[in-house]
Amino acid sequence: MKAPLVVMLVVVSLVGAVAGFYLYDRFNGGSTPSCSDPASISSHVYHPNRLQIVKPCITASGTVDRVIEEADGDVHVRTNLDPAYSNLTNSGNEGYPNNGDLVVEIICVNTPSQTDAIPACQNYSNQILVPSAGQHITFTGPYVLDTDHYDWAEIHPVYSLVIG
Repeated sequence: MKAPLVVMLVVVSLVGAVAGFYLYDRFNGGSTPSCSDPASISSHVYHPNRLQIVKPCITASGTVDRVIEEADGDVHVRTNLDPAYSNLTNSGNEGYPNNGDLVVEIICVNTPSQTDAIPACQNYSNQILVPSAGQHITFTGPYVLDTDHYDWAEIHPVYSLVIG
């Protein structure tokens, strides 16, 4: 009589645990609150199918080497990573044009001059501050490989960026 009761309690407990993990993941986006997509920024990425997601959201830091405005309205912040994050670059980041830097991409900073990129920035107002060369930054966003650019590693789009 006791064995069936114990088995039933174990089954109910397991079902409850699985349901709890599912609901937590479902309503928290599978990430921590500090690593979320504010204002659905990702929905404004120009040609998102070119980006292969490696990790949906990471935080890293480094020093800005160069800031480049692109025709699609985005800004590439070429960042020399702090030693703790040096594993985030790959062979696609070596040589020209990145010279070993990670591309940290802030989207829709400017009005796109590239016609096919215009729809991506409609109804979105960038709130990410663009840093200057030489500044130390900490940034959060999806860690991706850009398949249109030698599979170089990027943070694209930036969800948050702190200078200093």
